[in-house]
Amino acid sequence: MMVSKNLIIFVLSIIYVSFIFRFLLCFLKLKQGLLQKAAAIAGVWIVGCTVVFPEDPFNVFGMLVLFAMVLLICFEGSVVRRLSVVLLLYPIIVSANFVTLDATGIVFFRLTPQTPFWDAALNAFSMLLRDLIWMGIYFAFRKKAAHSIKMMTDRMWLLMDIVCAAAFAGSITLISTISHKDAWLTYPSCLACVVTSLGCIWLAAYIGETIRRDMEMENMKVRQAYYEELEKNQLAVRKLRHDMNNHLGVIGSFLEEKEYDKALAYFKELNITAAARNRKFCENSLVNAVINAKYNLALEKNIDCFVNIELDNLLAMDDVSLCTIFANLLDNAIEAAQKVPDREARRISLKARYTGESLCIEVENSRTGELAESKAGLLTTKPDKENHGYGLRSVRDVVESYGGHMDITPAANAFRVTIWIGGLV
Repeated sequence: MMVSKNLIIFVLSIIYVSFIFRFLLCFLKLKQGLLQKAAAIAGVWIVGCTVVFPEDPFNVFGMLVLFAMVLLICFEGSVVRRLSVVLLLYPIIVSANFVTLDATGIVFFRLTPQTPFWDAALNAFSMLLRDLIWMGIYFAFRKKAAHSIKMMTDRMWLLMDIVCAAAFAGSITLISTISHKDAWLTYPSCLACVVTSLGCIWLAAYIGETIRRDMEMENMKVRQAYYEELEKNQLAVRKLRHDMNNHLGVIGSFLEEKEYDKALAYFKELNITAAARNRKFCENSLVNAVINAKYNLALEKNIDCFVNIELDNLLAMDDVSLCTIFANLLDNAIEAAQKVPDREARRISLKARYTGESLCIEVENSRTGELAESKAGLLTTKPDKENHGYGLRSVRDVVESYGGHMDITPAANAFRVTIWIGGLV
């Protein structure tokens, strides 16, 4: 009989820890390697089965340190993001464990015979309650959690950390100082702690959805601009074909009069007009459209452009994020390069390559004048500073959401932005 009771508790514990682990994977990616996976499972098992007693803060804080170490060692992502997940999930674990254990303990000591049967039964019931809590959390928030992690930046997570840490600190202080007989008074605080963590997850998803919506609106604007330019190009080609006989007649007359310089100049101008404005830079049609639009805009500003892109089969990064990066970087580069007085010195270089696991992007442009800087980064040189200066910030937010890095290197007459995003498989 005792074996069967222990088996039931063991099975319920497996279900409990598995849902915590699955929910954790909605936020962070587990590192490759058998050792890391085994350590992660063992660590989550130990932390998940934490026994929380009143007037015993050491066990709680010891498991907090262990949980943080497990996430830092066994999972990928920035340090801020991994510690943020600790502050999101650990308060739920502690609060749920404390309330279920303490409540069943009250029932055991006050309402039932103190026998091994009732002890085992109430332990199993306590574990079942935790199973139901984490099953509900997982199925209610898994999509929101998985969605929010892609769009949230480290700075956004820091705001969530402040809220979660404040609620958790208050709850733990109350649990650590209250006596056993009055432990039930901490239940509202524990419930508030759980609600705070879940509210932060929902808020993160809401922020992520808002950012995605804004990016999709920008994406639609890019598509619209692309199709408008394509229509304009087709109209120009049709007009050029209609006037071709006249153009050939003009060139022929120059040649008959042996005015070769005029014939050559007219031909060059005609060749520029007739050049195809819709080039194929990469296989991604939307990114190709963005680069085409910016490339043609740069040519209109008399800016020499060099483009070398290898972005085939980049499926791990959505088109909205890619377009945000390329559109903002090229807009900034064009804006800076067109201010160079010497037209011969105006240049933009765009290099991008996807190796199968990492994405590297480098945009370099000529520039003139001094760059304004602050502690937060480079400042816009436009007069309307309130409504401008968000280009590089938007790019950085996207890069950070994928766990990447962005380096800005201003030189004497040039400006370079380098982006690296790894783990794109």
